[in-house]
Amino acid sequence: MTHEQIEEAIPLYAIGALERTERQAVESHLLSGCGSCRSLLKDYHAVAGVLPYALPPIAPPAKAKTLSAVFARTQTPEVPDQQTFTLGGWLDTLLSGWSIALWQPGVSMILLVLLVGTSVYAWYAHRQADMAGTERAQLEAALKETAAQVNALQAQVAQKEQTLAGLREEFTQRLGTLGEAEDRLIAREAELDLMRRELAQREQEAAGLRKAVAQRDEMLTILKSAQVKVVSLSGLDQAKGAGAFLLYDQDTKKAFFYAFNMPPLPAGKTYQLWAIVDKPMSAGTFDTDSGQKGRIVIKNLPDLSRISKFAVSIEPQGGRPQPTGTIYLAGQV
Repeated sequence: MTHEQIEEAIPLYAIGALERTERQAVESHLLSGCGSCRSLLKDYHAVAGVLPYALPPIAPPAKAKTLSAVFARTQTPEVPDQQTFTLGGWLDTLLSGWSIALWQPGVSMILLVLLVGTSVYAWYAHRQADMAGTERAQLEAALKETAAQVNALQAQVAQKEQTLAGLREEFTQRLGTLGEAEDRLIAREAELDLMRRELAQREQEAAGLRKAVAQRDEMLTILKSAQVKVVSLSGLDQAKGAGAFLLYDQDTKKAFFYAFNMPPLPAGKTYQLWAIVDKPMSAGTFDTDSGQKGRIVIKNLPDLSRISKFAVSIEPQGGRPQPTGTIYLAGQV
């Protein structure tokens, strides 16, 4: 049944005039929680309760008068004229006939059967009303149980939401802590990278120092030799203040070259030492330090008697097979 049909059936439900299926449909709708239908039923219950008091009170007639009327109608029944027949006259005639029939045994038996049937029907209707009340009570109990379960679920949901909010807050705090740790890690990595660069620089300086020590050791060895010879180189137009000397050991064919006051090297350039035999032969390349000094140890140098001249030119980084740049130093053997 629709909501409108339920509203139309509520007055009949209030006075108990609905069939069982219709009554159950109305009760199910009311138990579903419809507030407007509940309020309407309450109003109709109030009206149905006062309906008996709205009828005017009528005093019963005296017993003697009632019996006299019954006997009088038994003796002189009135037959309505066919031409003047009316509904009121027909009802009076019918009631008069019933009054006469009440005194007959067959009619009395029929009335008794009708009375018993009416009592049975009344008992059955009362039993159905009790069953309906029981079903309604069961439905209300089930509704209350369902409402309790819903309330419990709502409480669980609220608790879960509170727990979830706490987890979100904790996650946010952990993210903040993680961000701080990440910042510290980045700072430590930057410091470590700086230390690596500084270490590489220190290693490079240490390699330079080891190389310088090795060159000095070579120079001392050459100086201690009795067969050492010295060749001087002077600066030319591009390096007039520069100079150099070469220590040559005839026994080991090793030489130590030392240059000073050399002009600063441009980017991508290096100094290259040449031994002039028949043609220039590379004896090695060198760079200068902060004091504009350069050193180089030469091994397997040709015999000094074959060399006529030494020279230093500026060349691209890595050196060249033959001189291509400007000559800065030169010296005769």
